[in-house]
Amino acid sequence: MDLAMRNAMKNVFPNTRHRFCSWHITKHLVEHVPAMREADGDFPKDYYHWYNTGDIDECEMEWGRLCLKYKSNENDWLSKMWELRIHWVPAYWKGTFTAGMTSSQRSESMNAFFDGFVNQKTSLRDFVDQYEKALADRRRKETEEDFESKNSKPTMTTGSPLEDDPGKYYTRTIFGLFLAELNGSRLYWGKKHSKIGNETTFNVRRKRGDDEMSKGHMIVYNDSDGVSATCDCSMFETSGILCRHILAVFDQKQLNSIPERYILRRWTIDARYQLLGGEPTSQVGNEGNEGATPFKKWSVMAKRRMVDEELDNDDFILKKLDEFYSELVVEIEQRKKERQVHIPVLASQVQSNSLPTQVPGICIRDPEVVKTKGRPREVS
Repeated sequence: MDLAMRNAMKNVFPNTRHRFCSWHITKHLVEHVPAMREADGDFPKDYYHWYNTGDIDECEMEWGRLCLKYKSNENDWLSKMWELRIHWVPAYWKGTFTAGMTSSQRSESMNAFFDGFVNQKTSLRDFVDQYEKALADRRRKETEEDFESKNSKPTMTTGSPLEDDPGKYYTRTIFGLFLAELNGSRLYWGKKHSKIGNETTFNVRRKRGDDEMSKGHMIVYNDSDGVSATCDCSMFETSGILCRHILAVFDQKQLNSIPERYILRRWTIDARYQLLGGEPTSQVGNEGNEGATPFKKWSVMAKRRMVDEELDNDDFILKKLDEFYSELVVEIEQRKKERQVHIPVLASQVQSNSLPTQVPGICIRDPEVVKTKGRPREVS
């Protein structure tokens, strides 16, 4: 929230937006607003109702009610934060992509990163070693998660065809988030509100539980040039995952798949192994010269897992695998012998105590012997 930091961001990153960390906002809120610490008071409930309002007009109207009921404008900290509301209130961030992040996650990620590797008694020297171990552990877990995402099939729970493509392309974590929205969409129903040309507007509300005062969510659906839809909750524009309101309309329109434009590449399994041109990294470079890339290793592991699953069911596979491994062992032994032959300096070329002491143009002498003071050191 430092003014100098905000000004610097405007100059260095003119096309970006600066968002305050929600975790720190909540922390300071409890410190500066005594009413937040009252367990039986109404202020916390009314405050979060205002904080989670859907649009700017409603947000400003609810703020006025807070001021009338609790005199929030008389609290110096709250008044200052209201002036800076475009940096932290969700209503002012609708449509700005943040990948679903609302906090800096610096403290949380650091604690998780070093958990089990360092503590308050760790010395600086040991910290360097433990840091390397923590980094290796993080990479190992990431590799395992990538392998599981690439080589395991997610559990389809809804029976809807809308989960097929996300289940095929999303990572396991992102698919879990998508599945939560798809399951939640069953609780909603869209009522046609208006139609202008190819655009149909639906008012999506809960099938049960919404009172008559609830205005629901407005979905604009267009199928003129491929299927597209926008929701006033702006979840897709903010996090990159379709909201349950749009999914409810897709289900009503009996779509058999999620339009490709709504499956962002950044959330897919192969996103990590593609260059800007969209070509997998395993296919870049000369054949056989790019080395044992992670993509290649995971590909081999996937094939080996598939073969292992069939070993008990098919004697033919066992026979072919035995032949393959026998030939591979012979090839490995041959390559070992070739590497030994090509050692640059052979042991027969080195004679004991006969290392050269002179090289043309260079004179190498023994180091000077400096006598030390006191009694000579004993050889241990």
